[in-house]
Amino acid sequence: MHTASRTTRAGAGFTLLEMVFTVVVLAALAKFAMMKLVTPATMTLPTQAQSLADLIRRAQSLAAVRGQRMSVSVATSGANGRVAIACASGTMPCDTDTSLTVGQGAVVGSASTLYFSSLGQPVNSAGAALTSDASFTLSYQTGENNATYTVTVAALTGRVSVSP
Repeated sequence: MHTASRTTRAGAGFTLLEMVFTVVVLAALAKFAMMKLVTPATMTLPTQAQSLADLIRRAQSLAAVRGQRMSVSVATSGANGRVAIACASGTMPCDTDTSLTVGQGAVVGSASTLYFSSLGQPVNSAGAALTSDASFTLSYQTGENNATYTVTVAALTGRVSVSP
């Protein structure tokens, strides 16, 4: 009789292993669901700055992998602007199909076009190493609130960083 009560009590709940497995599966599903909810319209300025940094890193990687010069430039400046990757003139074939359009009224600006050599190093339009860091800015202003993020590419190392 004592054995029967143990079996009934043991079958009434979940084990710790079952609970941990369920929580892990639910967390993974929630993560994928949240990724689906993030669209360009809901991206914040810091997220858009990170996306711009990722685009620049992609151009750097493409230059090194393809062994040809790549450029990153502001295709459309101002509010809801667009930054695009392209092959430097004279290098063929080139199909990058990569650009970033900022949303929610963010303003994109840059001093000039940034080039990467076939080794992935930042260079100027003539192919010489940069003497100063290159940067792209993203800003947003609503009334009294003004936020600016700068994506900087280090001249010597090519390190891409984002700073508020």
